[in-house]
Amino acid sequence: MGRLYIDRYTGTIERTDLYLVRLTMKDGRVFENLEPRMLFPFTNHTMFITLLDQQEKELGFVRDLEEIDDASRQALEECFREYYMIPKIRRLISCEDKFGSLKWTVETDRGRVSFTIRNRHSDIKHLHGTNRVVVRDSNDNRYEIPDHTAMDSHSAKILFSYL
Repeated sequence: MGRLYIDRYTGTIERTDLYLVRLTMKDGRVFENLEPRMLFPFTNHTMFITLLDQQEKELGFVRDLEEIDDASRQALEECFREYYMIPKIRRLISCEDKFGSLKWTVETDRGRVSFTIRNRHSDIKHLHGTNRVVVRDSNDNRYEIPDHTAMDSHSAKILFSYL
C-alpha cells in the first residue's frame, strides 16, 4: 500500500492515547495506533506531518494542518504538545567546563534544571535566520531559547561564549 495523503476530503484523525491517533478514511478503512510526527519540528509546525504505524513505516501524510478538519487538527496538535514538549530556557544561571563537557544550570519555564552538554559545537545550535537557539543535553533532551536577544546580560554572556 502506498502513502495515503490526508485532507478534509479523504479522512479524519482522532487522538486515542498520549501520542497515538486513529485514522479513519472516507472509504471506511480504519488504521489504529499511528504516531504523528512533524518532519520539520523546529522550522515548520504546520506542514509535512507523517503518520507512522507500529513498525515505524509511514502510512499517511498530512501536507498542511490547514487542509484537514478542525477536530483532526486539534487531535494532532494535542499529540504534538505532549511529544514535542521542549522546555524554554529563560535564564542561564551558571556554566562549568569540566573535561570538555559543559554543565549548565538554567531556569526554564518548567523550573530550574542542571544538565551536561557533551559537544558545545554540535549540541548548541543557533537556528539560521532566527534568534532561536536549541540545546541538546547528554541524555538527548532538548531545550529551547526562543529569543537569545531577549536574555539578561549574564545569560547572554554565558551563551555567546559558546555560539
